[in-house]
Amino acid sequence: MRLIGLAVILALSLNLAPLAAEAQQTTPSGPLSFENADIQTVISHVGRLTRITFLFDPEQVKGKITLLSPKSVLPAEALELLKSALALHGYRLVSRAAGVWIVPAVQVFHEAMTVKVVPLTYARAGEVAYTLSWVAPPWVRIVPHRPTNSLIISGPPAAVGELIDIIK
Repeated sequence: MRLIGLAVILALSLNLAPLAAEAQQTTPSGPLSFENADIQTVISHVGRLTRITFLFDPEQVKGKITLLSPKSVLPAEALELLKSALALHGYRLVSRAAGVWIVPAVQVFHEAMTVKVVPLTYARAGEVAYTLSWVAPPWVRIVPHRPTNSLIISGPPAAVGELIDIIK
């Protein structure tokens, strides 16, 4: 079972989603200190830290935001903080080939969604769901169904397909 777990972790590390791969660096960037700052300024700063290209309509994505961290953060942590702060203001991140789009949350729900049930044979659903949650985009939901040892994965078809490829 440990060998299978190691294989899953290795597969995940080789097949990380582009968004997570861009933000993976091991050196802290310093503390984030944005108090009542323009959202576009914060997005620009996190983009430089993570090397992610953020695309957005400045007429739609505007306002003030506060993002404070008492300690230094890794680029991946800065991205997670930005996602949370944007969600509080009604925005979502949508990964596309050209970069990561920042759109109002209501636009995300108009996209096609798919739900897949993935039965597992050699791993526990709860453990795989937890591990995949680290690499899955925030708009993909992964729920373990323990009685059948399956995962229920929902989200945009491309993102769900990528996660299923990782599992295989």
